[in-house]
Amino acid sequence: MSLLAHWRRFFVSGTRTKIDLNDMEKAGLFALRCFGDMSDQSYWNNFYASRQGNKHFDWFVRFEDSVEVLKPYLPPVSHSFVTRILEIGCGTSDFSLKLFEHLNRDCRIDCIDFSHEAIKTLRKIVEERGLVAKEIVETEGKLESSLDLTGLAYHQADAKNMPFADETFSLALDKGTSDAVLKGPKGEGAFAEVLRECLRVLKPCGKLIQFSDEPSELRLDALEKFKNDLAQSHSTALNSLTLRLSWRELDTRSSFQHYLYVVHKKGVGMDKI
Repeated sequence: MSLLAHWRRFFVSGTRTKIDLNDMEKAGLFALRCFGDMSDQSYWNNFYASRQGNKHFDWFVRFEDSVEVLKPYLPPVSHSFVTRILEIGCGTSDFSLKLFEHLNRDCRIDCIDFSHEAIKTLRKIVEERGLVAKEIVETEGKLESSLDLTGLAYHQADAKNMPFADETFSLALDKGTSDAVLKGPKGEGAFAEVLRECLRVLKPCGKLIQFSDEPSELRLDALEKFKNDLAQSHSTALNSLTLRLSWRELDTRSSFQHYLYVVHKKGVGMDKI
């Protein structure tokens, strides 16, 4: 189990612990001097600002390590229509760029992060490759693609309040973002906000995929609690939703164990893939 997951174990049991890390670069992850509040915006702005140059940096699951297990959940793409995909908490990872290439560039991937430093870096990298999505326009306070043309777009935004219209995306990707949120001071409350917002922007039958280092006994408990709270919600739009949960372990090159959790919008039951 990774240190992120150990922190979560302490957090959910009510014990707050500071963890100092001298080296997290083991197994190709990341090096940090102090394991600060990873749900805090300034933490990530400082982290990305301290890195030199316009370079990708993947501190979590790499695309190469997950593409095979991801394939069954990828939405269909075609030259005749544009599939919309969302990545929350993209950081400076090249995950979405590689997914875009994997899908033969027949999609539009919108990536958000609340760190302006991360977004600035990624946007510059993609601009240099000529893969930036066409202009988006604002309609009633929400960002909309004028022609839904393919490409990658980057937005500084909070995953708890995203600038997209309802039912925009076929797939949403969360690669470690929920782990950071759950570890923060607002814990499961903030986690539920992120989930609700992802469900809002997902199309019917859309999927939210969470890459996590939390074992199933932790993450499934949090997801089941969210499902139960959703069913009891006073909001008709929320309590009418039916969710199905599925999960599996990932076989990555990392020395830490990682998992894939899928929240299927509409559906019944729960299973292990």
